[in-house]
Formats: sequence, structure tokens, C-alpha cells
Amino acid sequence: MIENIKKTLNKKHLLIIGRTEIERQNFVSEIIKIANFETFRFPSKMKSFDNYFESMEKMKLYKPWYESKSYNGNAVWDFHRDWISENNSLLVLEEIQDMEERWKFEIIRLCINETEYKKKGNDTIHLIISQENEDGLIDQLANSIFPKRDNERRTKRQIIEQNLGIIDIS
Repeated sequence: MIENIKKTLNKKHLLIIGRTEIERQNFVSEIIKIANFETFRFPSKMKSFDNYFESMEKMKLYKPWYESKSYNGNAVWDFHRDWISENNSLLVLEEIQDMEERWKFEIIRLCINETEYKKKGNDTIHLIISQENEDGLIDQLANSIFPKRDNERRTKRQIIEQNLGIIDIS
């Protein structure tokens, strides 16, 4: 099963659901062991964007375009967005069910856009998120972050499902 998940992770981001929090953490740890990516694991149960931002700054998950004594929050966020688009790393966000919806969707959207619009053969960021259950997350993502393009034949939900694999470990 883990080998199949490794193959899926190379193509899609993963949403891990089911069982207990500890079992999900252990399952994610097993995936990380076999994944061949530089991994950045954020603290579990982040509730706000500030938690994400502080962790991102501590791990230096941004690359400034210019030198300065300090950078404001907007500049660091822009640098981080560019870092996401240029890296072939694995980001792990666990137990995100209580995170502010606006920012949870924004972070997931950034990563999904990278896989949706990447050119064939290009490396891209990989994301593993976990929460208790799917709890309508796919529909919420589809409705809140993916406006359907005029020439798009897939539904919004299909776009999300193509880029986010759901792994139920129940």
C-alpha cells in the first residue's frame, strides 16, 4: 500500500483521513520515510495563518529576491509563494480541520495550482495534509478556489480530485 501511495504522491497531493490522530501521524511518517523529497513538517493542529507563517519563517521556506535588513510579512509571503513554485519538496500539514478556512484553502490552492499548471517533466511541490475526515473539504475547495474556466470540460470537483488524492486509512 505504501509503495502505491508513493507513486500517487509523485503525481498528486495527499489528504490522509481516518482512524486516530496518532495513527494518521504514524502513517504520514511512513510515507515520509519512503518519499524521496526534502520534507518540511509543520506543527500539528495549526489554527491560524500566523502559526503557518511563523513556522514557514523558522524553516526559511522562502527565498528573497533582494537583500534587506528585514522583510515585512507581505514580502515574505510573496517570497514563500515563489519558493513553492520553484521547489521539489514535500510540505506536511497535519490536523488542519481547525485552521482558518481562508488560509487553509489558500495554502492548498497554491500547491494544487502548481500541479494543475505544471509542464510535463517539471518538478513541483508536494503536499500531504491530514484531518479527521474529508468533511466536505473537496467540495469546499472546488467552490471556493477554483472558478471554472470557459473552455474547461471538467467539473470543479474533478479538477480538485485530479490533483488531491484522498487516502482513507480506516
